[in-house]
Amino acid sequence: MTRNAFKTINRVVALTLVTLLSSVPALAGLTIIGSNGITVSGADGILYTGTNGITVSGADGVLAFGPNGITVSGADGITPSGADGITVSGADGITASRANSTTINRADGITLSGADGITVSGADGNTYRADSIIIRNPTGITVSGADNLIATGANGITASGADTRNIAHSDGITVSGADGITVSGADGIVATGPDGTVFSITPTAITISGGDGITVSGADGITVSGADGFVQTGTNALISTLTSAIGQSGIQSVDPELAVLLNQLTDDSNIDAVIVYHHLPTDADIADLQSIGVLGGTRYRALPMIAITTSKSRIAAISHLSSVRSIYGNRTFQWNLDTGARSITGVDRVRRDTDLTRANRGLSVSGRGVTVAVLDTGVDGTHADLSGRVVQNIKLADTQSLGVGFSYPLAASSLPNTDQAYGHGTFVAGVIAGNGQQSGGKYAGVAPNANILGLSAGDASLLFVLSGFDYLMANAAAFNVRVVNCSFSANTVFDVNDPVNIATKMLTDNGVNVVFSAGNTGPGSDSLNPYSVAPWVISTGATDNLGKLAGFSSRGEFGSALFHPTLVAPGVNTVSLRTSTVAAVTTVDGAAANDAGLSASELPYYTTGNGTSFSAPQVAGVIALMLEANPNLTPAQVRDILQRTATPLPSYYMYEVGAGMLNAQAAVLEAEFSQRHFGSWRGRIFE
Repeated sequence: MTRNAFKTINRVVALTLVTLLSSVPALAGLTIIGSNGITVSGADGILYTGTNGITVSGADGVLAFGPNGITVSGADGITPSGADGITVSGADGITASRANSTTINRADGITLSGADGITVSGADGNTYRADSIIIRNPTGITVSGADNLIATGANGITASGADTRNIAHSDGITVSGADGITVSGADGIVATGPDGTVFSITPTAITISGGDGITVSGADGITVSGADGFVQTGTNALISTLTSAIGQSGIQSVDPELAVLLNQLTDDSNIDAVIVYHHLPTDADIADLQSIGVLGGTRYRALPMIAITTSKSRIAAISHLSSVRSIYGNRTFQWNLDTGARSITGVDRVRRDTDLTRANRGLSVSGRGVTVAVLDTGVDGTHADLSGRVVQNIKLADTQSLGVGFSYPLAASSLPNTDQAYGHGTFVAGVIAGNGQQSGGKYAGVAPNANILGLSAGDASLLFVLSGFDYLMANAAAFNVRVVNCSFSANTVFDVNDPVNIATKMLTDNGVNVVFSAGNTGPGSDSLNPYSVAPWVISTGATDNLGKLAGFSSRGEFGSALFHPTLVAPGVNTVSLRTSTVAAVTTVDGAAANDAGLSASELPYYTTGNGTSFSAPQVAGVIALMLEANPNLTPAQVRDILQRTATPLPSYYMYEVGAGMLNAQAAVLEAEFSQRHFGSWRGRIFE
């Protein structure tokens, strides 16, 4: 690399990582090359090239950090290896060539254009001509012979194999020049003719030729066969680039904070790190670590990771192993506390809804039979408002100091109270499932009959959090854990190869809904909790009890299809449980700053707090209600329903409030009665 290139990189890194790099002079340079690993050189600075997840390096090889992620500069013509021939062109476009089949699941907003006229043939043999068609909830759409299929704004695109492409929850797909489209199994098709006439078709099979302007909303199961030239732009390109590590070998990314720390250390300095593998580590992988000189660490039962304490030189050696996907340093997370919510979200209306009660065998929907995990400071299971419904209470322990050997995480189980120092987790558990026993029902939680599984993450370090996720992966089914609440964040960037994001993706794929607080670093833009960015989790911002966005609630990036909360819920002056061993939950306002509103008889059992930490569990509680009403809902369906049923907040943008205010009644009604579709007007407005 030329001297000018090094100067360019040093200048950009110095400008964008001032707080990380400028305070300490670099002892040596680090070059991190995708699939190859870490190289220590004599030059100052840190260079990422071809890593997958947090950065894509183009012609100039510059890594630029934005306030809320990575800015990709000059990325053009990056080709992931594989049999399916996917070419990534530009920073926002992906072209898949020679793909013979594409499957799209639950697409929301598909538009076909570029041909004159639409011919629709119903099952009864009648043929119609139309300019536009809206297809709701189809169970099988086949597109044949498409020459140019463009997907825009899709959330979650996965390519597997040489001939298959799966798209989940895509929003805005355009098919141009399609010749020969077959729609089968569609339920409810509305077509608009050239003269404005609207007619409905209930087909068992529909063939559309020369489609011009076809919109498909809420599609479940769309198959595209014979497509030549599949182009993804916008969010699709970003997500596909981030997830292209699947099936590859070699390192894809390195924690930027770890890279900075390594750049400051001598070769024999020790550091805590998490090694993420492309697969669950085998005995051969452990033998590789031992050959490098790493004699002990923590291996996980389900997560493809090993936590170790070792030297800088050994971490560099580990980075060159082909089975290693990413390397992250240990870090401490922040609990997102800054500190009338039941009525504004419609929770009270759920309990009074006669249709829901009738469908639920005469019982009001209250989360009965659903377990919500609380990965937090712990849970006080002795509190009367939770009595009898804490199905397990775990204190996670550190195994890093146990010496030689690779051990599984330790956990003390069946403890009465694991929240003896902070009170944060007990407060969160009360918002979800407190029954209000000590207040005559006044301060009951969202799902007062749901069960709680407490996971105490101690000082909220990465290693404790990963141990909690690993416990859920191994034990969620035994306790019917369908939701996990994560009211913590970190001051880092979004990286799909981050071990937390890998763990939440695995949990979601196994049917567990993951809810994150959006963070308390607002009101500025680009301040979103990076762990709440992943499109498979539910990110929750905070409002007051009148629906006004809280100043502390973190915002995303204006105009971004990825960086925004999923929705918002009240998180100001929230009243919930006080643990028996802590005087008060300390928030940004101070310890129990707003407890003056509580009576003398309530103060021993309840306290008040502000923060997205306490808006997230309201969403977790509503999900418990939805799953009692319909246990068959997948995390993708839950997320979709929550967004479509949210109450719009017209004075705010999507990057601030996502889809809007949590609407518990509408969400639970649609979960119970799938034929009732809320929020369909949204598609009309934004078409």
